[in-house]
Amino acid sequence: MTSDGSKKQHLVVFQPSGRQGYVPEGITLLDAARQLGVEIESICGGQQTCGKCKVVADYGDFSKYGITSSPEHISPPGGDERHYWEKRKRDPGDYRLSCAACVLGDLVVNVPEESQARKQIVRKSATVREIELDPAIRQYFVRVQAAELGDNRGDWERLQAALRDTHGLDNLRIDYYALRDLQKILRAGKWEVTVTVWNGQEVIRLQPGYQEGAYGFAVDVGTTTVAGHLVDLHSGQILATEAMMNPQTTYGEDLMSRISYGMMNPDGVDKMHAAIIDALSTLVKRATRAAHLHPEDVTELVLVGNTVMMALVLGIDPVELGGAPFALATHDAIDVKARDLGIRVHPGANVHILPAEAGHVGADNMGVVIAESPHVQEDIVLVVDIGTNAEILVGNREHLLSASSPTGPAFEGGEITHGMRAAPGAIEQVRIDRETLRPRFRVIGEPRWSDEMPDEEIQAAGICGSGMIDLIAELFAAGIIDASGKFITPNPSPNFRAGERVGEFVVATASQTSTGREIVVTQQDIRAIQFAKSALYTGAKLLMERRGVDKVDRVLLAGGFGAHIDKQRAMMMGLFPDCDLDQVYAVGNAAGDGAVLCLLSRERRQRAREIARWIDYVETAVEPDFQARFVDALGLPHNTDPFPHLQGLIPDRETIAAQAENRRQARRKSRRRRARVS
Repeated sequence: MTSDGSKKQHLVVFQPSGRQGYVPEGITLLDAARQLGVEIESICGGQQTCGKCKVVADYGDFSKYGITSSPEHISPPGGDERHYWEKRKRDPGDYRLSCAACVLGDLVVNVPEESQARKQIVRKSATVREIELDPAIRQYFVRVQAAELGDNRGDWERLQAALRDTHGLDNLRIDYYALRDLQKILRAGKWEVTVTVWNGQEVIRLQPGYQEGAYGFAVDVGTTTVAGHLVDLHSGQILATEAMMNPQTTYGEDLMSRISYGMMNPDGVDKMHAAIIDALSTLVKRATRAAHLHPEDVTELVLVGNTVMMALVLGIDPVELGGAPFALATHDAIDVKARDLGIRVHPGANVHILPAEAGHVGADNMGVVIAESPHVQEDIVLVVDIGTNAEILVGNREHLLSASSPTGPAFEGGEITHGMRAAPGAIEQVRIDRETLRPRFRVIGEPRWSDEMPDEEIQAAGICGSGMIDLIAELFAAGIIDASGKFITPNPSPNFRAGERVGEFVVATASQTSTGREIVVTQQDIRAIQFAKSALYTGAKLLMERRGVDKVDRVLLAGGFGAHIDKQRAMMMGLFPDCDLDQVYAVGNAAGDGAVLCLLSRERRQRAREIARWIDYVETAVEPDFQARFVDALGLPHNTDPFPHLQGLIPDRETIAAQAENRRQARRKSRRRRARVS
């Protein structure tokens, strides 16, 4: 208890949503989650019988939250909780029942996906594209000569002969698992068998009699999101799409924090490898179940992702990517058996990983190139794949350059006071009335705007990246913040509130939220988005100058975040250089699209290997004037670059200058008042 008799307050952070807040000591984690707007399954209503509310407490020094989370900060398992696990003859491992575990100190808690009552909405879906089907997986039906006395050949040699005579296949090898089952399957099929061959080289599956159905799985392994597509390799049809949060977020929200986790923990790389492999197996299981198939029906996988993610998929320590010269284990395409990685699909299945371009531009960027084909365009194209780590491409068929931009987690809701990822309840769109200077907003899962609904029906939980982009652009256009991103004081908006140190803008009132607390955006939140957009803009401009152009003809916004931002407001705040807004396109999960195309086409795989070595990679961070450019790009939309296509949409430079002068005068008056008082 504190001196005034109230209970001590402790900071609790729930992952992967990032929701955090202070709760009283002794409260259960389930009640703490409810107070902070984190919905956890609890069918039994907290009776410690259903086990649906299990969570994992993460221990260690979490400097970004300013706390240390330790085992002493959570109550030990009581009798009822111990009985729950004993009754089911299960070792709980790191799991705790959130309805039983009480808060005794600062904590970081991970809510597994199966315990989340409000599942994350992952906005990634493949795009239908024309392609000539030529997958690495082919099926062949053959009749094999039965074994008989006098024929001393083995069954494998008889099958080889049948494949050669019937289909012209020669010099084949056979996977060990297929060889192990060969004799049993031949006799079960009465010497008729369907053979699955990988890349015209290896027999990987045998099925008795005549069978149809070859299936592959294409996956975009993002830093935050993992999205997979189950594909019929005969028709090219996408049968099911499944996605989930990357479970490695437990070990760090961005790439560098995961590299650091691997460096600081002897088993860190193994843990992160096991987590992503289990996630891939889970996605396959969900997708095949949705398509009324089985995981063992999947005989080919194509993976794309940034270089750190691909290293962790392969179980390679990414430590060399944590500092110059950012050396890769290999930049070439990789083929490896799924069973060697531990992915639960057919034991003979192959995993193909697209090539990387450089230390921090990986297979995901090659997926974007394969999907959008900037290397064959006449126009100068800017392609931006926006995520926790952004990849940038500039150029055309004559010359294409790439770079990586460490935008950080702000666009995904991280580092924002009431930020959250794109989930039901997240504010995703904001508009500010130019007369009243009050906001209205729309949350994910609700088609109506807030001013069209009673407050009690709105239930906003936080604000996601697209909502932040909208809000900052609207604040700027309405004159509530100036071109530097700072709140203009004195401020005419009734939703502006000056705090002790910085101002804040109330986006949603307490009556409009699921937590009963206001959703505000602070000066630090605006600055976090400015830092992210500045890194992106600076990288794009450096590539444009290297390419010898001062403007681009087309802008393609890739990635789940890029697909759902308002392109006009994104350019109003300077997320990308000036361009005709009619030539700005959201292309969805282009990296995942590229993975699907490479799953269906061996020619696309070969093309990816060639293009990866043709693209020029630029290490923007070591450019001598990077810092000066970065500072200029912090301005809205930019301190010096012109934006003629935004004419009339944002304050002109004279108005911006007047705002700055008014702000300076207000400061001088304030200082004079303080001087007179003193």
